[in-house]
Amino acid sequence: MAIRGCPTSFMRDDPFFSVVMATYGRGDYIAPSVESVLRQTFPSFELIVVGDGCDDNTEQVVGSFNSDRISWRNLAHNSGSQSFPNNEGIRNARGQWICYLGHDDLWSPDHLAQLHALIQRHPSTDFVVSGSVCYGPPGSEVYYVTGLFDDSRAAFEHFFPPSTFAHRCDVPARIGAWRNPREISAPVDCEFLLRAAHAGLRFVSTGQVTVHKFAAGHRYLSYLRPTVEEQRAVLQTFGNETANHTARLVECSRKSGNYMVMRYGDFSKFDKGELFGAMRSTKGLNRPLLQALTGRVLIEQTDDPRGLDWHGLEQKFRWSGPNPRPKILIPFTGRKADVALELFAIAPQGTPDDISVLVEGRKVDHTVMRLWLRKRWWRFIASLSQQDYTVVTLHTPIMFRPSEITTSPDQRRLGVAVGNIILKPLH
Repeated sequence: MAIRGCPTSFMRDDPFFSVVMATYGRGDYIAPSVESVLRQTFPSFELIVVGDGCDDNTEQVVGSFNSDRISWRNLAHNSGSQSFPNNEGIRNARGQWICYLGHDDLWSPDHLAQLHALIQRHPSTDFVVSGSVCYGPPGSEVYYVTGLFDDSRAAFEHFFPPSTFAHRCDVPARIGAWRNPREISAPVDCEFLLRAAHAGLRFVSTGQVTVHKFAAGHRYLSYLRPTVEEQRAVLQTFGNETANHTARLVECSRKSGNYMVMRYGDFSKFDKGELFGAMRSTKGLNRPLLQALTGRVLIEQTDDPRGLDWHGLEQKFRWSGPNPRPKILIPFTGRKADVALELFAIAPQGTPDDISVLVEGRKVDHTVMRLWLRKRWWRFIASLSQQDYTVVTLHTPIMFRPSEITTSPDQRRLGVAVGNIILKPLH
């Protein structure tokens, strides 16, 4: 795919930064991210929102800001990746530098100002990077910090989310466009950055955290059941409380060992498109076939990726965590169903009654049954959607780390271990 270089000359009203926001499926939830761009103290920017074949109300929500700084484009077909909207945004960019902002991420009001000041201090650099706090699901106590470094060689090792960096407008013309995720092994953002690093491009960091990232890949079913409460809460901290709020998160990241640990793995061991497909499964874009519930069904645990909701498969069960509100996908339609979840274990200091069960966000009554061989089951009635998947959430307020109660080196934060799921239709 051809990518043009920078214009030979800039008009006086051309912006310094072109901000590209790729989006899909967040029509009712994209407003905080757009607002965080419009709040920037550095005034010379344009925002190009590019829909990845959006068929919802995203265009109307973006248009409701009524700003001449914002333009809207929508690809004819959904590609399933940020690569194609990013390339479309770049083709239409008028700025000297290209920025990216995830459609569920936020910038502190001084983000562009910090990047611009860094460019003025380092006029020969190709990439400027800001520090970022990556939020785990609410209550998970997970905060990753990345983007803070002193040496350009950090780009060979550390991952910087697209929301954190800006590059010269001619970079894609020099190293190539964002690539099709089905044709590469690495995630597209990792591949783009590593390609730039190996091409000898230079990276510098602001040394300041100005990006708040809500990684969809950490949130199981985030595209199937999007939310915006986290973004709204953080957006409200911007102002006098911004520095204090961010400093607390950075300190939490240091104490938990999540400071500057987002490093590249060995992508060569994966098939082309494998990680792309796994991420789509985590987000709820790739889902099991939706079927009508006509009789008793046994759903066995599998080892498919589920973000920070569930740890990997162990024998026939999975531990939840570190998210204290892990989700379970029910791929059946119907009216009402008798649901039983096989309980293998819980936090040592807790009981099964400590855990709440919610069906599509509504708490339901449940009973705990003990059967032979010490097996225990949660049993509850769920009203299934007649045309969509049903999402069950377990609220596990009591969690633990094995290393804190035994000599085990296991540092995982665990809540409850769940095995088989049995569904029976109620007529």
